[in-house]
Amino acid sequence: MEKHMSFKSFYFNILNGMATGIVVALIPNAMLGELFKYLSQYHELFTVLTQYLMMFQFSASIIIGVLAGYQLKFNGIQSVILGGAAFIGSGAVQFTDKGASLAGMGDLLNMLLTITVAALVIRALGNRLGTLNIVFLPILAGVLPGAVGTFTLPYMKMVTGSLGQVIAHFTTLNPLVMCILICTAYALLMATPISLVAIATVISLSGLGSGAANLGITACCYTFIVGSWFVNDKGVNTTLVIGAAKMMMPVYVRHPIIMVPLIINGIVGGTMAYFMGVQGTPMSAGFGYTGLVGPLNAFKYMDSSALVNVLKLLAAYVLVPLPVSILAHTVLLKILPGYHADIYQFNKSE
Repeated sequence: MEKHMSFKSFYFNILNGMATGIVVALIPNAMLGELFKYLSQYHELFTVLTQYLMMFQFSASIIIGVLAGYQLKFNGIQSVILGGAAFIGSGAVQFTDKGASLAGMGDLLNMLLTITVAALVIRALGNRLGTLNIVFLPILAGVLPGAVGTFTLPYMKMVTGSLGQVIAHFTTLNPLVMCILICTAYALLMATPISLVAIATVISLSGLGSGAANLGITACCYTFIVGSWFVNDKGVNTTLVIGAAKMMMPVYVRHPIIMVPLIINGIVGGTMAYFMGVQGTPMSAGFGYTGLVGPLNAFKYMDSSALVNVLKLLAAYVLVPLPVSILAHTVLLKILPGYHADIYQFNKSE
């Protein structure tokens, strides 16, 4: 553990660990979940494998905590204690009369707060407890910060709820304006700890609103893919292509000027959602093109011929937004002060 670390470095190390943990936990299900669900009708093995993918995804809070500890140069015990605190503070576990149950992967925003508190406790204690660390550190830096997280959880959920109310208001506007605003909002929020799936389900976002949300996530993915392509390695770029734009949270926080291309691409995505008639359900609204969840759900609601529907989806998801993303990035590099290629570097040291 580094003894001297600025708060800025401390904070971004946690964000880097969180971003990497989200990718590690979510990518297996994002890549194989829909395929295994389809194949499950042919053999029950794929039903079991789908369940295993979900189980791995449910461990996201622990994975995120451990990787945040790794980024902070914590030792093994300190890192797993951080993972335990994140698990408690995530709110993923719910107790009922019948026992405990898992409710998804938990609240990412509250997870971030809990990990920060736990990491501060670990740094404050250091090795002061000596050999008693293994006895008392899990309580002082794991259970207690996790308990703090359970108290802050309702307030963190209020943030998601408030954003949901704003999105819900957009649905009362002119359909074109609604699509543009929802798409832009989702593009801006995708690379943050805010759960967009939670927002969509809370307000029952469906129809064109759900389609616009999907294209907003797509717009965010394209923004970071284009920006990252020549400054990051193949691993980062491949992960972004799969649709894991949340891994770029540290980049986004460090360089908020990225909002400019996100807004541009969000406007284009919203326009395409309206004119191509892209729709969806509350459960599909937070996935973008990952696992083809968005396009496949949109296809169900289209009433033209199969060929025309596929062409519309290709135009909405690829043929228009991707070239526009490339064009926007290229132009902004030339005309926007402070906007340069290096801002998209992932895991850049402070």
